[in-house]
Amino acid sequence: MDNREVMLHEYNNLWNEKLIHKQSIRKFHNYLTYITAIGSIAMAFYGVSAQDFFKAGLNPSAASDVLRNATNIVHLFFIAFTPVVIITLTFPLNDIYHTYVMAHQLGQLEKRINYLSDGENLLSWENAVCPIVYGGRKVIIGGKETKLTNIIARGDFILLIPAIATLCIFATIVSLVYICKEVGFFWTVAYALGISYMLGAIAWLGLRVKNYTKASGPIAAAVQPRAGEAAIAEER
Repeated sequence: MDNREVMLHEYNNLWNEKLIHKQSIRKFHNYLTYITAIGSIAMAFYGVSAQDFFKAGLNPSAASDVLRNATNIVHLFFIAFTPVVIITLTFPLNDIYHTYVMAHQLGQLEKRINYLSDGENLLSWENAVCPIVYGGRKVIIGGKETKLTNIIARGDFILLIPAIATLCIFATIVSLVYICKEVGFFWTVAYALGISYMLGAIAWLGLRVKNYTKASGPIAAAVQPRAGEAAIAEER
């Protein structure tokens, strides 16, 4: 195989792997099954099943049993809710990181393939289009330097993240009050410290990924060919 065939083979492999991570991000709603699992575990802990809720509407005695444990079930659900949501958020962050690492490498491969093809602009998606529409690289439009807004990311920051944050704050406050009342101040502080640590970790990871996704970020700099390698490529 010549140089172009080798690079095209690597290009296809990286593209397929990138597609797997992108599909994983789009299936984020599947992670909600973890939330339903919390509810099932909370009910099982108090010996209540989903069938008991249906029976409660027909059987007064069953309704009293369910209501007796309903408060404890809800509080146990809230205690586990915020930690599980935070841990779940690391999954799409990992996929985003992998996606952008491979995207930057794909961009470099596109440039090399174009160079070996007598300078024709055969491939442009990863090295020219994506950095502008997703990565924040400025472009000249109508003689004016313009930065396009990443609508997908902006939608997450405007709608998804505030909604998740509101639910987590509510669940955490309810959990702290319940733990302080039922278990004691020491465990309340321990739970609060644990949540604070997890929030700090996910915020740090999110900011790092946000920095990495920039068109001029550390990942782009890392995959750039060194000066010596670029000179050798030009000689060839």
